[in-house]
Order: sequence, then structure tokens, then C-alpha cells
Amino acid sequence: MSKFIINTEFRGIAGVRAYHAALTLQRSIYYTPICPHTDYVKATEWFDELVDDEKRRILKVAIDDGAELDAEEIHAILLFAKDQNGVPLGKESINGLEAFAIHDALLDVVCEIFKKKVFFYQTNK
Repeated sequence: MSKFIINTEFRGIAGVRAYHAALTLQRSIYYTPICPHTDYVKATEWFDELVDDEKRRILKVAIDDGAELDAEEIHAILLFAKDQNGVPLGKESINGLEAFAIHDALLDVVCEIFKKKVFFYQTNK
């Protein structure tokens, strides 16, 4: 069960920024031993075909193994998370979290983004 409340309405520029940051995590999987493909397109197709629980497990590996996200990307993703009290994770509150709590929040939001990935693909055609 998530420790965070996730806003699943990924809209506007903030939604696009969060989606692109999530893609950064997805791309980082390609460079890990967990990815069974050496071709990027096949690796992306493989990831897209995974069930949600498997995507979560693999994204956790990417986050825990230090996928390169800059502060802007982290903030873009965490903009869609709130703590258990419903307080949005802003820059100040994020700095008060332990690193693994930030990892958990990133994972929760990114998994929700990938559940909605079809929306982004359809609107970008």
C-alpha cells in the first residue's frame, strides 16, 4: 500500500514534464542487466507489454540503482504526490524526506503515469 496519495490527473505542462521524467526512468532500464534486449525499440516494447506489477518491480530497480534524474525531474514527478495528510510534496517537504521515501514516492507516481501512457501516446499522434 502506498504511503502517498497520487493525483492521477496528469494534465497540462506539469503532466507532460512528469511523463518525460518518467520516460527517463524507463530509458535507464535499457542500460541495466535486468533488460533482456540489446535493441532499444525491442526493450521499450518489452517494457510496454509487462503487467503493472512487473513494471513496478523493474522501475524500482531503476530508481534504487540510481537512475539519473535531476532535481527538476524529481520535482516534476513529485508534484503529483501528497503525503498521508493530503499535503502536496513541495520543494520544502521533499527535502525533509529520507532518500528511500523519495524513491517510494517517485515509484508510486511513475507507475501511475505508465498506467495512463496510452493517453499520452494518443494525444501525441
